Formats: sequence, C-alpha cells, structure tokens
Amino acid sequence: MFENGWVLIVGLALTWFLQLGLTGWQMRRYYGRIAALRREGTVWVGLAGSAWRRRVYAVVVVGADERVVRVEQLSGWTVLAKLKEVPGLAGRSIDDLADDNVSLPVSNKLRAALKNAVELMRAHELKQKQKAEASTDPNALVAPSSMG
Repeated sequence: MFENGWVLIVGLALTWFLQLGLTGWQMRRYYGRIAALRREGTVWVGLAGSAWRRRVYAVVVVGADERVVRVEQLSGWTVLAKLKEVPGLAGRSIDDLADDNVSLPVSNKLRAALKNAVELMRAHELKQKQKAEASTDPNALVAPSSMG
C-alpha cells in the first residue's frame, strides 16, 4: 500500500509540473502575439464568460483615428488555444463595437468581450482626461511643500 501512495504522489507532482510548463508556454505565445500587435496600434483586451462557461478574450488593436486595425480572439478550454483573427471588423469605428444596434459578424459572447474592451478603453481615456485637467487646473488643491 505504501508503494502505491508514492506512485500517486509522484504522478500528481509530475502532472502539476506539466501543467506549469504548458501554462508558461501559453503565456509566452500570448504575450509574444500581443507585443506584435502593439506595433500596429494601441491594444485593448476584453473578457466575456466565466471559468465554467468558457471564457472568450477579444484583443482589439486601435489606430490613432480610433478605428479598428485588427481584432483577434482567444477562446478554448486548453493551453493549446491561440489568438485567431476575427474577419470583418477592421476599419470600423470603436463605437460600432459597443453599439448593440450595429450588426457585427461575431457571436454574442465575442460581442460582449468587444464591448468590455471598449469600456476599458473609454474608462482609461476618462481617467487620463481627468488627470490632465487636475494638473492644469489653477484652483486645484496643491499640497504644501516642506520648508527645508
């Protein structure tokens, strides 16, 4: 019985190390692809779904004119999932991705991930705008500096 216990422990340890290795491999592929997409424009990542109901990640590349340069999606249950281009969205306005009245050639879950990416982008823009206004507002409270 004691020998079977060791076999079980060693088997679980090997499985855990395999999982770590495959997860690291997936992360390197994902971040390498994100780095390549950053050369094309600003990259925003949206998420829809849950751990139990299959997650979908939408990677949206936005140009300086706030138009979509490229959209890729990552979905799947395993570490073998990779980013795949979503056709039919390049050249669209960012607002089209978040507008439910605009017809897009994507699934409902991918649409939710696209909307999440746009929401994150807009929230970031608002935060940057508020930060810029606060730094240029002459009436803003300024902490007194310490005197020597």
